[in-house]
Formats: sequence, C-alpha cells, structure tokens
Amino acid sequence: MRRLLTVAFPRLDDADAAFIDGFRAEHDATTRARIDAHVTLVFGCAAVPEPAYVAHVRQVGERTAPIAFRCRYAMLGADDEAERAYVFLVPDEGHAALSLLHDHLYTGALADHLRLDLPYTPHITIGSSPDRRHAKGLCDGLNAGGLDMRATIDALSVGSIEGGRFSVLATLPLAR
Repeated sequence: MRRLLTVAFPRLDDADAAFIDGFRAEHDATTRARIDAHVTLVFGCAAVPEPAYVAHVRQVGERTAPIAFRCRYAMLGADDEAERAYVFLVPDEGHAALSLLHDHLYTGALADHLRLDLPYTPHITIGSSPDRRHAKGLCDGLNAGGLDMRATIDALSVGSIEGGRFSVLATLPLAR
C-alpha cells in the first residue's frame, strides 16, 4: 500500500502567497519542489487501505466548517532525530480549530496511527536549514518584521509522494 498523507493547502491573499513562495524558494527549495505550502494534518500512513482512508477523511471533512486562521509568529521547528531545523508559521488565531481537525482525523480508521511521541503543532513550513541557529535567525527576522498572515482552509487533500512530488489523490471539501 502507498503511504498516504492528508494536507490542507491554505488560501492566502496574493501578497502573502508570493511572500511564502519566495521565502520557500530561498530557504527550502527542495520541499517547495515536492509540495506547495500546506498544513499537514495526517502524517504518512501506509497501514490503512486507500478507499477506507479516503472515506474516513471525507466523513470528517463533511462535519467540519472551513477554518480561518492567522499566523503572527514564526517558530523554530526541530526534532531529536535529525540536525535539520525548520521555520514554521504557526497560527495563533485558528490554532485550536486546526488542532481539533487533526484530532478528529486520527479517529476511526486512523485511530491506531496517531503518534503520541510527537506533539502536534499546526503550521506551514516555509524554510529549513541544517544549521539550527540559522533557522532560529530566520524566525527572529520574520517576527521582528511584524509577521501577520491570514489564511483559510476549505478542503482536505489526500495524496502521496510519487516521483519526488506530492500527488493529490482526492480533494475533499470542508462542508459544514
């Protein structure tokens, strides 16, 4: 079975979308080439058959209203397994709604696949670096500049990485 993910591609105004794309081109070109700016809601899972996975995500989406959020903070993201660090845009407004959507997606067919060893922080990754201090400096620079971006998600995209690029298998609107 292929490894499936669920992401949401945020709707941004043109200026914010251009800023994020340019920042990603400079600070995370590899990921930018693989997938557009997004919020990951379900991390890779190969244990659930595709029809059951998509049906579950569809059901959750049908019970979920579109989510407006606002990012006014760039946060350093890092894990203990790799030295790579990340620049995350983290929503302050809409944080709870995105987190609850993540939690609802990890019920039913996906309940057994929630990783409890990693806390979930909704975010849009816009940069990465093998140097954590450099990534922290990028965050500090964004925060000093008065970061303020509004976005909305109104659909969930189920897909997988194929040929080095995220391939959308289903786009499921948030309906309520």
